[in-house]
Amino acid sequence: MRQIVYRSTTTAPSGRAADDIPSIVQDAAVRNGLEGVTGLLYSEGESFLQAIEGHDDSVEELLDRLAVDPRHRDLRILSDRQIDEREFGDWTMVYRDRRESTDAFDDRLRVLLAGVSHETASYFRALVPA
Repeated sequence: MRQIVYRSTTTAPSGRAADDIPSIVQDAAVRNGLEGVTGLLYSEGESFLQAIEGHDDSVEELLDRLAVDPRHRDLRILSDRQIDEREFGDWTMVYRDRRESTDAFDDRLRVLLAGVSHETASYFRALVPA
């Protein structure tokens, strides 16, 4: 099983990555479930930070699609590693809904990250206030 953590920058006219979340989630929900891809999507300002995991072929195909997705640019892989088991369970896409306050999401994120590796969690914890 392969896990990728990447960071990218939105191309939304507003400059806010969160503005793209609804369309990303809509596009990803069914496909990720069918392909067995799980993970976490986080946005802060103009940046996306995402962890994706699944079978090698599924992750590679998703990376190919992400590379040409016009909703973001400057995709940088921060971590690319093999894992023994999923760290994100059956989460086809965890994200912050517009109706959820930043503080509420940060609290939820802390709980969600409690079960993942230190390496993976460190990327996300760097964005969440202490």
